[in-house]
Amino acid sequence: MSDPKAKFLNPYTFVPAPPRAGLPGPLGEDSKPRGHDRLHEDCWTGSIAVTLTVRTPLLLLDTARDVAPESGAQEHRVYPVLTRRGKPYLPATSVKGMLRSAYEAITGSRFGVFHSNDLPLGWRRTAEDALSMKPARVSNDGTRLEIHEAVARLPYYPSKDSSKDLPRYPGGAAPEPLDEVHVRIKKKGNVSTVTDIRKGPPPDGAKDWKHGYVCVTGNNAPGKTHERVFLVSKDPQRPAITTAMHERWNALMRSYGDAHDPGEIWGRDGAKDEPGKRLGDEPGKLGWSAHLWQQERSELHPGALCYVRLKRGVVAGIYPVTVTRDIAAETPGEMLPDDLHPAPDLASLSIADRVFGWVAPKGSSTRPAGYRGRVRIGPVECTADERQTVTEFDGDGLPLAVLSAPKPAQGRFYLSEVSDPSRPVKARASKEEVYTAKGRKLRGRKVYWHHAAVTDDPDYWDAAGKGSADPTQQPVNDKGHREYRRPRKPAEGDGVISGGRFVTRDEEQRDSQNRSVRGWVKPGTTFTFRVDVHDLDDVELGALIWLLRLPEDCFHRLGLGKPLGFGSVRLDIDPDGTTLHSGQDWSDYYHLLTDPLADNDASSILDRCAQAFEELLGQGEMPKIRDVFLATARGHADLPVHYPRVRPLELKAGRLIPPDPRGLAYEWFTANERMEGKEVAKGHGQSLPDPTGSPSLVAYKEAEKKNDSSNGRGR
Repeated sequence: MSDPKAKFLNPYTFVPAPPRAGLPGPLGEDSKPRGHDRLHEDCWTGSIAVTLTVRTPLLLLDTARDVAPESGAQEHRVYPVLTRRGKPYLPATSVKGMLRSAYEAITGSRFGVFHSNDLPLGWRRTAEDALSMKPARVSNDGTRLEIHEAVARLPYYPSKDSSKDLPRYPGGAAPEPLDEVHVRIKKKGNVSTVTDIRKGPPPDGAKDWKHGYVCVTGNNAPGKTHERVFLVSKDPQRPAITTAMHERWNALMRSYGDAHDPGEIWGRDGAKDEPGKRLGDEPGKLGWSAHLWQQERSELHPGALCYVRLKRGVVAGIYPVTVTRDIAAETPGEMLPDDLHPAPDLASLSIADRVFGWVAPKGSSTRPAGYRGRVRIGPVECTADERQTVTEFDGDGLPLAVLSAPKPAQGRFYLSEVSDPSRPVKARASKEEVYTAKGRKLRGRKVYWHHAAVTDDPDYWDAAGKGSADPTQQPVNDKGHREYRRPRKPAEGDGVISGGRFVTRDEEQRDSQNRSVRGWVKPGTTFTFRVDVHDLDDVELGALIWLLRLPEDCFHRLGLGKPLGFGSVRLDIDPDGTTLHSGQDWSDYYHLLTDPLADNDASSILDRCAQAFEELLGQGEMPKIRDVFLATARGHADLPVHYPRVRPLELKAGRLIPPDPRGLAYEWFTANERMEGKEVAKGHGQSLPDPTGSPSLVAYKEAEKKNDSSNGRGR
């Protein structure tokens, strides 16, 4: 029987972004925008009065005034609330950015910003794939691969469980990477282990020595004690190294580099300038693989050692290690339809570009290089002072949870089914199938779920919790845990879970991975502003009105910390403060300059334009876009929202899973790729679900992940 407490919403999902050629009316049309030189008689100009109401705490932070914490935590920053004249300050640009993102999504417009470096998505192959890898060496002239059949384990690192001497050269020197050697081996089953090693030729008259090359990838996996010797075959396969092979290798090395910040590799405490040094068995303390920090090891130069994967006898890939990253068949740019890329020139603007403005892509050299938008957000005013609207935190403030970095390497979340760009990848598809099947598209535009289960629960937003216990480990009214806080430091010892919660010390975690805040804007706080529009037609204005009049249970997301539940806001139009006039009205007024502007009924104009847009929302692919947009804006009152995590062994089913203070979020993704034979295990291989169907993911049991492959950096 399934455990309902194991279900959760991933903080983000995607609004579909289908090719625009099939969208109805002006939504699918690219065109040169109207000029600013005159008003058109059938377009609207005026001002819309809007009230913004905060529903979940809003993070408006003064990042220019960050300070170091009093606790002295290195590389940790503490931010105060952004204020002006004693009131919370909400920049108009933040509101405009929120509206533009929503407008692009609901109108199916081009992406205003899309960064693609033409590098295919990187992904990690499963440990089972290592069994099919063959050792290879680049020929001395650099033109061919010499593919061999066998390797021998080379005891290289001291083992806690063994006092045996490690094989060394006469004189005691350790074998070096790429050394040409002769070895004696001992076989046990299918495993060969080096017992003696000589550099260069074997001793005179010896017959049981085998020729090979030393391959050292680094002390990069828990419990690793061995490196390898590639044993030279008598008649190796020798395929030519093509230009495509070189390009793919270089792209793979770039993918490795993009996956890791240089400071992560070179800045570890206790291992300055020694990225290969192993500090322990915990994540972050393993040594880094040589190809990540040694330039010569990242090049496919003559004499280089590598691994190859053959498909029907042909080289399908060349890799630096056996448990390796790989790259997808296509780049993100190729996975996005051409008519969704940022507009290349003024004649190719989508509706969002024509309304909010456009800047030519960097390096395009097109002229004109920009277009001023026809929407302006007026000054945003808070209706109360700071004492009434801000919750303050003493000392070093509230330590926020670690925000997960984007994971484009998780193709099950970011990519679509080949047959339909709005559908998730089918469950249990192999990683090979996920990344190498051509025709997949990006799932769409990233949006964040409204945290409906906890929106109106004051206990949840009581950051201190009850008593002295860790607030993150206290379930709140059976709705979830305080996901916005980072758990305190884990207690030392074997006991991880006690009483349904992680055991933690009375010490906050503040480091480079997270930030602390000294306050937030309280729910219920209101801001007012005006949206000035200039020469918008019915549909252009209607889409904007639709966003400003969402159903009462739907919310926009604004500010920082949206994955943690912050920044759900409600927008409402004040018809009495709204004035809209057509180009014809303005023309009549300027012709006479005696009579006032026509006294239009703003409500009827708003309704008319909204109806024009709503008619388009019911056609073609638009209902899919609309339904997902509203689903995420509404949220799910019966599901907690948090990043994927596993259920600890000691935590029984039927209880909510608390945040793990050890920061082992990757374990869910590792378990998600669990294999049984050559297939993804039953119940695993989850993809990010359709938000309008059954949108929940399921946490795995820790016991199930014990047999999963290591999440090391490669061997």
